[in-house]
Amino acid sequence: MSNNLPILTSVGVLPPHIGVTMTNPQLQLPDPLTDNAGMLIKALQERKTWGAEQRGLLKQLIDLLGRKRYITFVGHPARYRLTLVGQSCLMDVPANKRGYLSAFRGKRIRLVCVGSGRFERQLMAGVFQ
Repeated sequence: MSNNLPILTSVGVLPPHIGVTMTNPQLQLPDPLTDNAGMLIKALQERKTWGAEQRGLLKQLIDLLGRKRYITFVGHPARYRLTLVGQSCLMDVPANKRGYLSAFRGKRIRLVCVGSGRFERQLMAGVFQ
């Protein structure tokens, strides 16, 4: 009996039959981290430990992004390629994008990881200016 399922690799890439549509890495750009939110993100990325100060920075970041009308959603780290709290990137959203990011079709957005769990990440997305 032949098994037609793809083999999972050690890098954690899921086979297509699982239903995870990966974001094209060519659409993701480095985040310049030059605005107010970027400075908070940079401070989170430079952390060595996770304590009260970092939780305060994360709360400030979430509040700031909420005021900028960023959406919050839960996604798989393999799909959005963001795994650590404080990790971010810019992305040019394609015109045919579906799902959470469909509201941003044709725009450049910032994606930020603001929460992590065992299998999913809490992400925020909004138009980058």
